[in-house]
Amino acid sequence: MKKSIIKAVFTLSMFSILERTIGFAFKIYLSRELGSVSLGVYQVALSVFYVLLGLVTSGIPLVVSKLTAKYLAEKKERSAQALACAALIVGLAVAIVTLVVCYLLRNVMSGLFAAKESMALLLIMLPGACFSAIYAALRGNLWGQERYTLVSVVEVVEQIIRIAVCVIFFNLGFDKLKSTALAMLLGCTLSCLSCVIGYFSLKGRLSPPKGQFGCLIKSALPITAVKTSGSILNSLVAIIVPQLLIGTGLSVAEAMGEFGMSVGMAMPLLYVPITIIGSLAFVMIPTLSTARANGDTSSVKRQIENAIGFSITLSALFVPLFFELGEPIGILVYDSAEAGAFLSFSAWLLIPIAVESITSSMMNSLDLELKSLINFLIGSAVLFAILFVFKGSFTVRTYSLATGISLTLSSVLDVIDIYRKTKISFSFLKPLAKSICLIFPAILLNRWFYALFAFMPAFLRIASAGSIALAFMILLNIAFATFDVNVLLKRKDRKTDGSARRKDKRKLKKTT
Repeated sequence: MKKSIIKAVFTLSMFSILERTIGFAFKIYLSRELGSVSLGVYQVALSVFYVLLGLVTSGIPLVVSKLTAKYLAEKKERSAQALACAALIVGLAVAIVTLVVCYLLRNVMSGLFAAKESMALLLIMLPGACFSAIYAALRGNLWGQERYTLVSVVEVVEQIIRIAVCVIFFNLGFDKLKSTALAMLLGCTLSCLSCVIGYFSLKGRLSPPKGQFGCLIKSALPITAVKTSGSILNSLVAIIVPQLLIGTGLSVAEAMGEFGMSVGMAMPLLYVPITIIGSLAFVMIPTLSTARANGDTSSVKRQIENAIGFSITLSALFVPLFFELGEPIGILVYDSAEAGAFLSFSAWLLIPIAVESITSSMMNSLDLELKSLINFLIGSAVLFAILFVFKGSFTVRTYSLATGISLTLSSVLDVIDIYRKTKISFSFLKPLAKSICLIFPAILLNRWFYALFAFMPAFLRIASAGSIALAFMILLNIAFATFDVNVLLKRKDRKTDGSARRKDKRKLKKTT
């Protein structure tokens, strides 16, 4: 068990690093080709597309993976196949309805955008929802079977296709914004095709979906609500933030430029270092579900406690780097000091982003989807309250602060609900306190070495100072025993007798 989880996390991390590296390079390429204004226009369209995509796909792969793992643990292979078929039917039905509604209301929707070009881009991307519905159903089944490599390969293929289409169309002189939207559509199409081929090549089957629609819809609705709410939040941000900036006296182009610089350029950089946390969250859904199905409450608690502590420690490692080197990174990567300054100001967001990512995944595994939705909505309400309190004096830094407060509040509420469900200890508070304290000396060291390496070219200067600061943070964490990664996957002693296991099962029944 331990080796399989380590292997899964390692595999996913490697592919995620590759995918994020490719996506990061693509983001740099787009920012330089489109410019901050056009990137902002595209970001608005993309955020709305993700809302619609969330309606179609967000709850399905999570539920299918969780139930597939459960069915396979119970030797019910045909039920897993029937579930995949039910997911296909539900996903495609929702996708088709979504497309029809959007095309009928396109003029109404267009009036919501500060830049009208965003609607044209959205219409190009919309058919991708149908292909994504097919992909989501089969991906969930493969995920539940722990076929992580295949799923990861398909996602990398999608990134490569998007980049290739953009580069080709740009070089042929086609409209760059429309080419970028078309690349998204083709990426969805070919990733769907790749997943279908992979699923059936592994002898996957689709059984009649009798009896599966009810459990699928019942479980998927809360998750879809949570994930779609996240996408809706991003869409509202994409609509409201430019309007708030315009309200301070900026022109439409200036407002879209500010939005593209912060959300389109700087924010994606914050997600690069927490690839491993994303992989861990990806793996934990089926593994936690299996542990709960087997009545192993001690394993459930141990996985949760150590995963949260690991997420805190890992994300904190990179806070000094982004805080001190944010501006030179922005200049080097995007040729934008403003994007770099925003990155530096927002470096602290790494910790709440990481914790929220892992806790929301746990909530889904523990059948707390509705609670997760409520916690998210509370955090979102606080975010928008802060935005509108600063109406008239709003800046993108206000958005950064509001985002951090929102994520922190949602994470705290998630942890409280997880505690009520599993009675975990709060052992992760110790690494949190230690990590925060260790950030400050690492910032000073980073600053000193960056000044010392002034004679170096920009890239080498950033890489050298950043590497030393990162190594210093790792050494500090080892010295202060902030976290031991080995305990994350530590197994309970195999000698646990039958009476103890029965006791675990009784505890599980009481908590559920």
